[in-house]
Amino acid sequence: MAFLDVDNPIVTLTTDFGDRDNYVGIVKGIISRVNSRVRLIDITNNIPPFNIPAAYYQLLTAFRSFPEGTIHLAVVDPGVGTERRAIAIETKDYFFVGPDNGIFSFLKKSDIKNTVELNSRKYFSTNIPATFHGRDLFGPAAGLLSQGVAIEELGNPVKKLTKIVQPACRRIKGGLSGKVIYIDRFGNLVSSIREKDIGGRKGIVKYADERIGFLKKTFGEAAPGRLLGYINSFGYLEIGVNRGSAENHFTASYGDKIQILFASP
Repeated sequence: MAFLDVDNPIVTLTTDFGDRDNYVGIVKGIISRVNSRVRLIDITNNIPPFNIPAAYYQLLTAFRSFPEGTIHLAVVDPGVGTERRAIAIETKDYFFVGPDNGIFSFLKKSDIKNTVELNSRKYFSTNIPATFHGRDLFGPAAGLLSQGVAIEELGNPVKKLTKIVQPACRRIKGGLSGKVIYIDRFGNLVSSIREKDIGGRKGIVKYADERIGFLKKTFGEAAPGRLLGYINSFGYLEIGVNRGSAENHFTASYGDKIQILFASP
């Protein structure tokens, strides 16, 4: 079970609330009201609106950076107020709180120790407004967990989680084909092709029908303004522009095709 340091608890936030409105501040305020000792850390609040796969990628590549017992609150919730469940998950090292819409699909079944629906009448009102569960359900649940409240007290057990399938890396003749799964603020395009899929083979990167060239190790290997393909710090094939934006260069979108074609032996 995850060890929680109740004297120095950490709650992270991953949301699509942005930084223009008061939503993030309200959620943090609610958590602080429940537990004034909690440390609140933003992973990001700038997930593209309603983009669950993007939140999946950001949380997947970030959650292990935090101490054991960290509570990861994730709210990208286009189904808020519908029949989708509000859940809390305990794994062997961490806690996760958010909607059951696939955002936590990266968690291995073998790592999950307990999952509950947030429906305890002891802690949650039965008359919660339908449009801001970050404030009314998820924030309070994260605060309660940070106090050391057992996850079992927050609601009824859940046996099966909703899963989403991230775009696959698939084999094609002479190479691999993937799709854009994330676009960062620099305009770099993250693909679903992993370094482990490439396996050290030398290959030419392509975006749609445009050839970019062989994989580089650093941005500095390309001249300013030039495209390059490389393996990012999380082990994914990525396309960027040295001191520029691949997103702008291609007018790129989520789901666009990226390939790597291997040189013949």
